[in-house]
Amino acid sequence: MEAIEFIAISGAVFFAALVQSTTGFGFALFAVPLMTFAISTEQAVVISATMGTLTSGLQFRAERAHCDVPTVKRMIIAAAIGAPFGLLIILYLSSTQLKLMLAGVIIIFLFISLKGVTIRRGSRKVDFTAGFLSGMLNTSLSTNGPPLAMAMHAQQFPAKVFRGTISAVFLGSGIITLILFAVTAHFDTEVGIAIAVALPSAAIGYFIGSQIRHRVGESAFRRVVIVLLAITAVVTVYNALR
Repeated sequence: MEAIEFIAISGAVFFAALVQSTTGFGFALFAVPLMTFAISTEQAVVISATMGTLTSGLQFRAERAHCDVPTVKRMIIAAAIGAPFGLLIILYLSSTQLKLMLAGVIIIFLFISLKGVTIRRGSRKVDFTAGFLSGMLNTSLSTNGPPLAMAMHAQQFPAKVFRGTISAVFLGSGIITLILFAVTAHFDTEVGIAIAVALPSAAIGYFIGSQIRHRVGESAFRRVVIVLLAITAVVTVYNALR
């Protein structure tokens, strides 16, 4: 990788960490598409999964007192089952196909957000389904937030419980994903250097987000995130087809 690529990775990680620290999710939804302008989708997924696990660990440390333990257990078990299926996707799809799949996930999440589609009631089946999809998406695209967010919304968790629970699931699912990436030799020298270079950006983004999340209105920030996701979806499709 060249210097400009490391700069692009650091910028993407900073912005994604800022969003996740503020809202509780969204790291990979922004980090992966932005990084694919500079590096391959496969590398972006591995870097995003690693950095996302680290930021989730920090967030879990701050919010662990508020997490709903039964929900966390069910979702992590299901994520462990779904993760190998996602690994097959990243092993056999091309970089272009992965980008289009990523854009599709973002567009679906946007549609759900804009239409206000929600799951009316949470249940064990909902938790297991969301966890399974989360694990599969994490190893294939590192975008495991949308199904978890919908499932937890159905349980009508308060903001603190939502952040604590989803960060715990992100952390557990992330550790499973990193183990699978290590076993399948997805970590190489370039990826290792990129992760080391991006660590300060992730720390700064997380810190800024933690300082402003209690000052920004939820509805206002939600509108900003939706607009940014729409732009991200468009540029991701363009990047895949150019």
